[in-house]
This record gives sequence, structure tokens and C-alpha cells, in this order.
Amino acid sequence: MILLDAAPAVLPPMGEKLGLIAQRRLEKMDVKIQLNAMVTAVNYQGITIKDKAGDERRIACACKVWAAGVQASALGKMIAEQSDGTEVDRAGRVVVEPDLTVKGHPSVFVIGDLMSVPGVPGMAQGAIQGASYATKAIKQALKGHDDPTNHKPFKYFDKGSMATISRFNAVAQVGKLEFGGFIAWLAWLLLHLYYLVGHKNRIAALFAWGISFLGRSRGQMAITSQMVYARVVTNMMQAHAEEGALAAAERAEAAERQAAG
Repeated sequence: MILLDAAPAVLPPMGEKLGLIAQRRLEKMDVKIQLNAMVTAVNYQGITIKDKAGDERRIACACKVWAAGVQASALGKMIAEQSDGTEVDRAGRVVVEPDLTVKGHPSVFVIGDLMSVPGVPGMAQGAIQGASYATKAIKQALKGHDDPTNHKPFKYFDKGSMATISRFNAVAQVGKLEFGGFIAWLAWLLLHLYYLVGHKNRIAALFAWGISFLGRSRGQMAITSQMVYARVVTNMMQAHAEEGALAAAERAEAAERQAAG
């Protein structure tokens, strides 16, 4: 297994200390780590990588897992185009006002993965706090106790960061406190259970995690060639269907001209 990262360190947002802890743990699991390696192209035969010096190389592989984030919904660009002065960032997220509203539209909030706010990471806590802030503002507006043009700015409270590395192993950062290993993994587990909605969901999650972590079995994860090439075949069928419809329209038009002549 090879881990590629365009950054110069593992988990750079969590600092050098935790990054090294995570890197050592991964290396103990025989994961080959390649830093300053940016993926520039992907196909079914492998990936193309550009290093820090700008040189490109190729890694042949059949299985790839992308974990570097995704592009925001196209809705963000639509909002920006219909609002004067509103922009989107590199990931397509809307650059909102300090109160999470769209510029010139104080009653339109953008939250979650679609908002771009300096200092707010694209993680669950940013989305949860943003949603809570917007909900309170909307409730006040419905009661007639809110001035949309004079909202208090949204303030993000950093509760820390956690990341699981492997079974019974994680890293955690809470304020100035940084720690890793089993204690960090246990803290991650308890925190996620706490934020689940409803006791039924917590019990179900605890039962499922217990089976996963204490046992060595796992669910069906086989990938067949049918799954691998399904998208390619689907695209080919759509292209042929479009060509067929176009050809039929051209034949109909030619027949109409012939009848008219």
C-alpha cells in the first residue's frame, strides 16, 4: 500500500508532532509514504504523480482510494453568479459574509461544505456550528426579533481535532494538548458516540464498532470487473444513444426536404 500526499508531512493541520506519530504508525503497518507527491492524472491502469521538483512519474495500480476531498456542489457557482460581488474559492465553496450570508442577500445563508470562511476547517464541527448559528438567526427572523442587515458575525469555536490511524490507534489535538495512541482512539470513539442523535443510534453504532474492532472479519468488499468497467460501458451506451437520436433526426429532416422538393 502506498500513501501519497502533496503536502510535505502527514496530517499537516495537526502539527509536526502528531504528524510524525501518525507516520510512524503507518510505516509499522508497511504503508509506504510518499510526501510532496501530487496526483495529476488517473486512469484504470494507474496514476501520474508530480514531485516537488516538477518531475512526473507513473505508478501502475488497479485500486485507488481518493481521500483528498472533493469539489463543492455546482450550486455554489450558481449562487455566486446570481449575486453581485460573491466569489467561490478553489474548491467551489461560496465566500460568505461574516454572518454566513450571501453578499447583498442578508436572508440567504450558506453553511456546511458549501461555505468558505477563513479559519473554519472543512470538518463536521464547522458545519455543525454554522448550522446552529444560521438556525438561531432564522428563528429570530420568523419571530420578528431579528434585523437581517445587522447580524452578529459567526464565531467558530475550535474544539480540537482527531484522526484515527488504525485499529486502536489515533491522534488528537485539544487546544495545546497533543496525544496519540490508544487513549486518543478511545477519546475519538467516545466523542463520536456522544454526537450521534438518539440512544438507539448510539447503541447500534457501539454494537457495530464492537464487532469490527474486536473481530477480524469484515463485510463483502470484493470489486468485480463488472463494477470497474461499468462506468465506461455506461458512457459508451449514452454516447451511442445520443448519436442514434441525432442520426434519426437528420434522416427525418432529409425525408422532409425530399418530400417538399
